[in-house]
Amino acid sequence: MFLLGVNYWPRRHNIKMWKEWNPDDIREDLDTLRGLGVRALRFFILAEDFFDPHGRASEESMAKLRHFMDLLAERGLLGYPTLIVGHMSGRNWAIPWAPDWDLYAPGTVELGVKAVLEVVKALKDHRGLGGWILSNELSLVKAARSRDEALGFLKSFSSAIKSVDPAHPLSSGDVASSYLQEAPNVKGLVDWVGLHLYQYDTNLVRHGYLYPAFIELFSNDGDVPVILEEFGFSTYQFSEEQHAGFVNDVLWSALAHGAIGAFIWCFSDFPQEGDPPYEWRLLELGFGLVRADGTPKPAAAVVRKFSQDLKRLEEMGLGDRFRRPEAQAAVVVPFYMYRDYEFVPQGWRSEPGLRPALMGLTLGFMSGLRISSVYELSREKLRRKRLIALPSAPTALATTWRLAYEAIASGGLVYASFFRAFGDAVALHDAATHLWRELFGVENALLPGSVGIRYGGIFRVKFVADFGPIEPGEELEFAVDAPVYTYAVKPVDAEVIAVDHRNRPVVVAKKGAVLSVIPFELILAKAEHVDWLRGYHRIYAALAQLAGLDIPYYSIDPRVEVSRFEGKEGDLVIAVNHSYEAVTAAVAAHGVKSVEAVAGSGSIEGTEPITLRLGPKQALAFLARR
Repeated sequence: MFLLGVNYWPRRHNIKMWKEWNPDDIREDLDTLRGLGVRALRFFILAEDFFDPHGRASEESMAKLRHFMDLLAERGLLGYPTLIVGHMSGRNWAIPWAPDWDLYAPGTVELGVKAVLEVVKALKDHRGLGGWILSNELSLVKAARSRDEALGFLKSFSSAIKSVDPAHPLSSGDVASSYLQEAPNVKGLVDWVGLHLYQYDTNLVRHGYLYPAFIELFSNDGDVPVILEEFGFSTYQFSEEQHAGFVNDVLWSALAHGAIGAFIWCFSDFPQEGDPPYEWRLLELGFGLVRADGTPKPAAAVVRKFSQDLKRLEEMGLGDRFRRPEAQAAVVVPFYMYRDYEFVPQGWRSEPGLRPALMGLTLGFMSGLRISSVYELSREKLRRKRLIALPSAPTALATTWRLAYEAIASGGLVYASFFRAFGDAVALHDAATHLWRELFGVENALLPGSVGIRYGGIFRVKFVADFGPIEPGEELEFAVDAPVYTYAVKPVDAEVIAVDHRNRPVVVAKKGAVLSVIPFELILAKAEHVDWLRGYHRIYAALAQLAGLDIPYYSIDPRVEVSRFEGKEGDLVIAVNHSYEAVTAAVAAHGVKSVEAVAGSGSIEGTEPITLRLGPKQALAFLARR
């Protein structure tokens, strides 16, 4: 069910694998990997080692490739060849049929297809083949000039590969910001979105939640399967012990959020300090599960334990008897993320597009809500959701607001938070919605020509009415490094839920709708430091309650995420501590008669509530019987 994998270059030969071909060294590596319980390897066809300028493959290199696949198959390992490698480990390597790296020119594409098909034809019937990965981060070699150029390129290769081998799946292999990874646009051209994630953050709990949030974001509510094709850190950046905890967190998060696999970067450290690009990119020497001398790092023990736990969970029926329930709540990914519109800034893709969506998902996860992401133009998906959230939106399509109005009439809940300017994200010459009164029961009270109501430094929001688990009189404190400018609203037939420090209404509710003029998600995504124990996630818990959504399990401590797989007689639940601290967390659950730890680490006791004790970055799977 789950591809536990690594990215592979040989320990003793690194990227010179094909030039310094040594089957004995490779056998030793593969035996180590099999002993760790690894199921799949992503490996790399360095173009300069295989092909000539006319796209013809070297017979010698192809013989080595077939031998390597035989070695994988003998050990029950699946191979995922990466077909075009020009970029690798911080360096661009020669692509013989594209000497100037103009990869998208029609003649160059023709030669590239010719080269790739030689490999596909040679391996398509091999029992060790798992699937195809078109490239390694090709946009870092040269980015396409437009979305149309990138998708045309992908279509040429995808159709050619699938015409020869319709049986094996394919991904693009590019970086997450590439056009080639946009789920709504590449659906039908690839069989999974392969995320390459190396995230950094000033808040480490937020960092832990980023990986599952990206998985949900790129799946578009299950439209396209997701594999973490690359993730990891160098132990020359961080300690080996903390690196192991990070790997554990990401593996369990990927499993809990329905990813179909995760490939760690990478198998081993390398001893060749003077080899390019390692001499000047020395962190690349230390990403391995094993050290340069072959001894295992703590992360190797994590992988072995996870592989054993994974086998146990699959034997219990994870993915069969126990399945993830369909998400009834959705974070809307804005229209401009995956399609170009005139005079809509491209910079919005990262600031008011990506960041609030990831934070909206995170707040949902913290509250125990089964929440997914849905692209704004995926209208039929949105119509099936009982809670539609537009977090920190500068604007949305007029037709989306009309759909939201229809969703309310059908008994759903629509939530939106707005802003006008925050840092580099400026939307002064836009309107958040044209249905202020119809949807939210307010009038826009901002004066003509105004930049907006300014919030800066530290400010508080005070709740003056019941809002789910948030009681009247409670305050939430926010800190912003750069000022945020937003709207002023005058309630007409809306109830005031919260006010700011000047008693201005900032959160209002009308039947079926909640509006905040404080962009909670964007503020929390960009704040340098956040104390999650203040309970910011309860905003999303309140939305779920208003929408009438069932949350069978949730952790009182937002550092611990709880994910549920439902079965006929009970649930399989995965709890992940996303912090680097030991946590004792109470998990609210109703009607649970007994609990039993079945995989992972930590301890569990009690039923209402369930008490979990998890070490830093630990995860625990338990069976809850009702």
